Amino acid sequence: MTSGEAGDPQEMRNSRDQVIHRAALGTQQFINPKSISPDDDMVMLSGIGKTIRWLGVLVSVLVMLLGVGLIIDGVYGFGNSRAQDLFGLATNPLIGLMVGILATALLQSSTATTAITVTAVGLGVISVPVAIPVIMGANIGTTVTVFIISYSYIGHREEFRRAFASAAVHGFFNLLMVLLLVPIEFIFAPLRRVSGAMASSVFGDVLGPSDTGTFITAIFQPAVDFIGNRGLLGEIFIPTVAAVMTILLGTALIVIGVRAISVQLRTLMAAATHTLLERSSGTSDALGLLTGTVGTMTLQASSVTVSSLLPFSAAGSLKLREVLAITLGANVGTTLSSLLVALALPGSLGSFALQAAIVHLLFNVLGALLVLLLPPLRKLILFLATRLADFAVRSYTLSFVLLMGYFFLLPAAVIGVYSLLN
Repeated sequence: MTSGEAGDPQEMRNSRDQVIHRAALGTQQFINPKSISPDDDMVMLSGIGKTIRWLGVLVSVLVMLLGVGLIIDGVYGFGNSRAQDLFGLATNPLIGLMVGILATALLQSSTATTAITVTAVGLGVISVPVAIPVIMGANIGTTVTVFIISYSYIGHREEFRRAFASAAVHGFFNLLMVLLLVPIEFIFAPLRRVSGAMASSVFGDVLGPSDTGTFITAIFQPAVDFIGNRGLLGEIFIPTVAAVMTILLGTALIVIGVRAISVQLRTLMAAATHTLLERSSGTSDALGLLTGTVGTMTLQASSVTVSSLLPFSAAGSLKLREVLAITLGANVGTTLSSLLVALALPGSLGSFALQAAIVHLLFNVLGALLVLLLPPLRKLILFLATRLADFAVRSYTLSFVLLMGYFFLLPAAVIGVYSLLN
């Protein structure tokens, strides 16, 4: 056998590395996906494992709905007027926006923030106009998760640049939509008008949120009575404190339920999500939008969907425009949870909760349509994301400090100054 037939060992190693590199593009490991074989990249679940995880999803949904019931019980025990005082700062649209950003950045879940906000609307604690800036702020706050994950690529400058740019696409889209739509909504209230008409005429008549909410609440009422104001917490604490603790416990259960659902579904749907994202490479914006919507409705976390894009982006198998299309869909898909929570709320105010949830849906759908239909807006988002990534790659530390200030320090400072002045 000649040397040409046998092949040089170094050339064989280089060829093998190239094959592994090509095969591993798009793996879902956040740290150095190139070095991981695709065969080792997916968690294979047995039938029993899948059954246990689906049961975990069901239990998590029940936990979230129990949390809604506890918040209702706590507010009734605490008194609507006192509960309204707690949300008094949010009556200012700017402060409501800051509350949404800070709460979501702390909870690491826009789904949890919007679910709690929709619940507050359904209880009459806050009005729909007050809830709208909070919900829009939640859209901005949820982007912090993807930014943080992008820093796992530090040490590989070009990969970090591409991953950070993908995260910045998510951030700039939500920021620009808020800057564009909040003033319009504040002056003309188009989202509130359209959502009000939809909640009262379409959803109210067909789905009957009051009847649905009453049925769901009745299921959990024994557990709420056992735990809440008239149960364990009522025996341990004085009435006012018991009501506050019931509200806090309900809030904690919603957050835990949402995050548990996301974790379980991410494992269950990993292979399907992986395939959807791989097939989105080089496809149309419409298919990317659909992929992001379906993926996020399945995973119930837009940050998880967008984070799953980072390995594809870092490896160069997804272009920034394709990332943007999937991100638009992720924002639409994340609205499902708030709609479900609204339908679980009883009483006549359930229609207002549904209206707030529909505002969340309309905001994200309208934003996606504007970006898809207006090329200059799309180019602006991609340009800003690229420039910010160029800055971040020059100084990891400074860019990280500025991001933390943007998501945490700035909203906290604005809220603090406003509360001192009022």
